[in-house]
Amino acid sequence: MGIACQRSVKTSSQGAAIYAQAESAFGEGDTDKAIQLLQESLASYEKEGNEEGMATVWLAMAQVLTNEMQTDSALTLVSRAMQMQVDDSLHAALLNEMGSIHTIRGDFRQAVLFFRQAIEKGGAAFHGEDKAVACGNIAIAYRRLDMPDSARYFLEQGIMEAREVGDDEDLAFLYNNLATSLSQMNRHEEALEACHQAAAAAAKADAVMDALNAQVNEAQILLQVGKEEEALRLLEEALPKTDSLGIVALQVKTLTYLLHTCIKKDDIVKMQKYMEQGERLLSQIPPSGIQASGLQGAMAEVKIHQGDYPRALSILEQIDPAALQNGAYLRDGYLRQKARCMAGVGHFAEAYRLEQQAADAADTIRSAAAQRQLSELSAQLKAQERETEIARLNKVATRRQLYIALFAAGFAILALLAAFYVFQLRRRKERELAQKYLEGLERERARFARELHDGACNELLGIGMTIHSQSEQPEQVAGRIRQLRDTLRRISHELMPPQFDDASLDVVLHHYLTHIKTPDFNVSYSATGDFSMLPKHVAYELYRITQETMGNIITHASATKAQVALTRDAKVVRLSITDNGTWSEKDTQESGGIGLRSIGERAKSIDATLATSHDAEGTVTTVAVSL
Repeated sequence: MGIACQRSVKTSSQGAAIYAQAESAFGEGDTDKAIQLLQESLASYEKEGNEEGMATVWLAMAQVLTNEMQTDSALTLVSRAMQMQVDDSLHAALLNEMGSIHTIRGDFRQAVLFFRQAIEKGGAAFHGEDKAVACGNIAIAYRRLDMPDSARYFLEQGIMEAREVGDDEDLAFLYNNLATSLSQMNRHEEALEACHQAAAAAAKADAVMDALNAQVNEAQILLQVGKEEEALRLLEEALPKTDSLGIVALQVKTLTYLLHTCIKKDDIVKMQKYMEQGERLLSQIPPSGIQASGLQGAMAEVKIHQGDYPRALSILEQIDPAALQNGAYLRDGYLRQKARCMAGVGHFAEAYRLEQQAADAADTIRSAAAQRQLSELSAQLKAQERETEIARLNKVATRRQLYIALFAAGFAILALLAAFYVFQLRRRKERELAQKYLEGLERERARFARELHDGACNELLGIGMTIHSQSEQPEQVAGRIRQLRDTLRRISHELMPPQFDDASLDVVLHHYLTHIKTPDFNVSYSATGDFSMLPKHVAYELYRITQETMGNIITHASATKAQVALTRDAKVVRLSITDNGTWSEKDTQESGGIGLRSIGERAKSIDATLATSHDAEGTVTTVAVSL
């Protein structure tokens, strides 16, 4: 069992001797014997009046309880130990354990506070594997608090510290941490590579828990990319091992991913089997922590999948409010699940309200920043690995004959030059991509600025002048205000980013088209086929093409109605947009600027064919994507 019973009191007392035996018992996996020896060691230290020894034993016992999710008892022991007179290194280890306890409870703000105190108060005495673990833990907490800059910094520091002391067990822990971050950003190849690095480091250190965690993380990534059979095999191999080792947190994590995998495979029998195991595990873990809320969310998703919306709502209501408050369970995902349940039981108004709240809770700018930062970190770690390998080769070369050393030095210089050249090329490409990204943002801003200036601002001026002159009846002024409100609502919904994590393209389009209807402009919508497994980048571009086209129709075509049809068969996804507007040559030239150019570029990015035809009855725009 992985227990960090790592500190030995620097005395030759009987208590220290028994403590050393406890460490050996832990290393052999005999937890019961180790606990008994720890209790004997504590009694001996109490007789000696050795406060540092007592604090060390309480820390070890707390770590055992933390692994078993008994956080209240663990917190009591660590609080007692912190009242003892101990050195800076042990004090830092106690603060670090306090942070771990609060992490399991889901209180990430408190966890960050204790982890930072551990690093700051430990000073020079707090280094090596202790500091590496603390950095990994604080990175987890910062990631859950949506603070990617801080998470990135501490994750990098932890990996550097672990490499410096050659600590493979902590490297495995940190690479598992990195894999989770990368998978959340949908950087699947890099995440899988991090999983493999974690597994390799765990094998070197014979760290069973970290090896299992790497296996579970790999399964979760495979599930994300649609490889359900491989994911199921890895998870079902891991679950009995986590059970036999008594690693409750990892057992809950494995079971959570198993439920999601069974949903994807629509395996009703296994869903029921793992739901029953989930009910038993929920009684063993803190209700406000990541594990509890994540498992409850997966169980609710099973019931939603089965159409049992009342039961799903009941499970969601059991999620501890503290888990939503402190970020242990993402609020936007929770709100979307509740919205689907409300729609399922026929409460559509409440479902709509919850969907709006979920959209407000989402923060795509933050996600984009986190993805960019993780990309930089991944590149830096690879560069560090190259530098480490070069340094190792140089050390070997110095022991050989002079001509071999010279050859190795020349090779190292060439490698550094090559690495520098590749780095420069990458930086240039990043600058070019950033410039294109900024240009796209400026074009979008300019377009919305024109719409607001030419539409909303001018209309507000006209309404103000009308009210001042009293040249129109109140009903007419109210009608103009309603029309202005519809215009602003349409612009706001165009700005709102699509959310494809919890909804497919047909659902997202339905939500968007429903909210651009006005009394003077009607939109009908139909969708045929299964869009749940449509690649996200295809769904995103089709969504944006629809927005651009509808914007052109509303602005330039003088149309009163439009029909949007979305279909999918085994090989093709087809989007068809028809309107009854009339397009003048001037309108065509105006809309043929940024709008149509953007539509064309988006279609090219997904290898789609784009066709537009005008006649006396209106315009038809068709986009077809081969799968």
